[in-house]
Amino acid sequence: MTGVSGVLVAIAAAAGLALFYLSQSSHVAATGYQIGGLRAELAELRAEQQQLVFQIGELRSPAVKNRFFEDEGPRTLTVGPAGINAALSQAHSGDTVIIPPG
Repeated sequence: MTGVSGVLVAIAAAAGLALFYLSQSSHVAATGYQIGGLRAELAELRAEQQQLVFQIGELRSPAVKNRFFEDEGPRTLTVGPAGINAALSQAHSGDTVIIPPG
């Protein structure tokens, strides 16, 4: 009977090692999947950071600062070669826009 019991022990050991291998393989695959998801999230966050840095630069520009912090009161703008839309885009509430004849 020792021959049969030896074979059963070998089969049980092989089954245990197979289950351990499958467990480890599954864990490695799941970890790889998580890493992939985190890399994608990191790429999205870096893109968002770049956009925010760009917006900060825009908001610090003199043109934007002057638009929000004007102390000079109403202005008079004359339509130039760029056209009326260009003049209107520079105008603020209370400004006067002059359209020259012709």
